[in-house]
Amino acid sequence: MSLFSKADMPAFRRDRLVSAVQTYFPSGGMPSDDFLLQQVQAAEQDVIVALKVFLEPTTIFPYTPSNTEITALNGSPWAEEPGYDYDADFFQGERWGYIVTRQRPIISISAINFVYPSPQNSVYQIPNDWLRIDKKYGHIRMVPASSTFIAPLGAFLLQALAGGGTIPSMLQVHYVAGLSNTLTAWPNIIDLIYKTAILKILKGFYIPQSQSISADGLSQSITFDASKFQADLNETMFGPKGSNAGLYTAIHGLSNTAMGITV
Repeated sequence: MSLFSKADMPAFRRDRLVSAVQTYFPSGGMPSDDFLLQQVQAAEQDVIVALKVFLEPTTIFPYTPSNTEITALNGSPWAEEPGYDYDADFFQGERWGYIVTRQRPIISISAINFVYPSPQNSVYQIPNDWLRIDKKYGHIRMVPASSTFIAPLGAFLLQALAGGGTIPSMLQVHYVAGLSNTLTAWPNIIDLIYKTAILKILKGFYIPQSQSISADGLSQSITFDASKFQADLNETMFGPKGSNAGLYTAIHGLSNTAMGITV
């Protein structure tokens, strides 16, 4: 899925690309709408990777979804991730079943299941009213709040705790994550994508770092420094070097993460 379609390309060409083409391609020539859409969508993926966030509400499956489940999404984006490990301290002390989701911010949680790798593939679902969620940071804790007691789950946990081991990928979280209404709520992300696309287009035509153009007795020198443009884009995403700012911080909050690298 993408935020952009071919219908957006005339406006992109008129409002964004024409000035760059006039500067660096004075002899004329304009890429087709198909090519522009390809570059804009490639830039969109670059921004998703750099900012570590889906730009649309995306359903996260903790297993390979069936064709029926995919069809039920009506074309909405989805992704697959493995489950989360269960260990003997999961409910001990002050952890309260603490999970940090891989994708955030969280929009909603459909279910958290304990799937035990038994021949019967036993599944125990945590009641949704137990969940305490910090959506921005992807933090989930479980506080028994209802009068409902799940006896099979209780018996299983006692057995697992007694074993004292870790069970890989036992916790399966089915949720929706990403940004909502990016086109209207995050115009700075749309601006970033378009600027990234323009840089990709210019770099794709292998423009020399400097060139001289002569016409009607006039001479003009043009300099194209891709690294300077890229530095401006990086500053938009991550703020000035060492500042822990920019779009990344606006989305994920203050962290020990800089330029997409976890410290």
